[in-house]
Amino acid sequence: MLVIYPDFSMVNTLPKFISELSNVFYFLSKTVSILIDTVFMHGLLLAVLLVFMLIKKTRKFAVLGLIIVCGASLLITVIPVGNILSRPLEIRFKKPELSQIEFAGIVTLAGSLDPDSYLERGEMNVLSSADRIFAMLRFASLYPDKPVLFTGGDGNLTEREFSEAVVLENWLDDSGLKTPNMYFEAHSRNTHENATKSLEMVYRDWPELSRKPWVLITSAQHMPRAAGAFRQAGWNVIPYPVDRFTSDELHLASLNVSEAIYNLGRALREWVGLTAYYWTGRTDAWFPGPQAPGAEN
Repeated sequence: MLVIYPDFSMVNTLPKFISELSNVFYFLSKTVSILIDTVFMHGLLLAVLLVFMLIKKTRKFAVLGLIIVCGASLLITVIPVGNILSRPLEIRFKKPELSQIEFAGIVTLAGSLDPDSYLERGEMNVLSSADRIFAMLRFASLYPDKPVLFTGGDGNLTEREFSEAVVLENWLDDSGLKTPNMYFEAHSRNTHENATKSLEMVYRDWPELSRKPWVLITSAQHMPRAAGAFRQAGWNVIPYPVDRFTSDELHLASLNVSEAIYNLGRALREWVGLTAYYWTGRTDAWFPGPQAPGAEN
């Protein structure tokens, strides 16, 4: 009688294959991030055009290019394209009243510290999105019986001995601000890994809380992608957006060309990120929206 045994040869290679796909996605996402970094690309384009100005054959092209770049810069300032694109992201989720909601714990995303300051001088400096850390400290004090998890390592393409979670944990410990209910996930490199690696930690340390609602803290502009990624990974999240920067009104006296270019880059990064995450199955919708507090996916 012919006996057919199951082939398990692919079982051991599957985790490696998934890891390689994740690394490819990570590399491509960081490469695209550079291309849509409007501040970097604006400076690079101006530098190239200035070099062309020094060459007689390309001088007319360079002058035309400079006129177009300067005109476009003024246009996106007068018509604040960055703020217009950011506004739908920031108002997608309303900040909930946590005192009226049952939840198991709190998870806060990294993205506030300046890696260069730490690597060059050993100092912890807040670069942006400080409200994420402030909210985490506040809730750690208000809810001492609930785990407060901070997740995030280094989002750089190359290894550079930096982890935002480690730096923050050490600083809080040295400052006497670290509480017993604070925990740190130090290896995730992007939002998708924030969700998956933090969930692994929850299943390991608090399995009884894994299916219960957790409060998710991140910047309002980043919240749609973060909420979608966490839901897709298996979390039951209550989005708590912080760090809003757009306004309902535009004051002409506050127009700033460099800020407008920077804001456009921030908005493009999120919209491109939402699209990439949706196409690759890393988020539950292209533009994730609110769910009832504590609702299951």
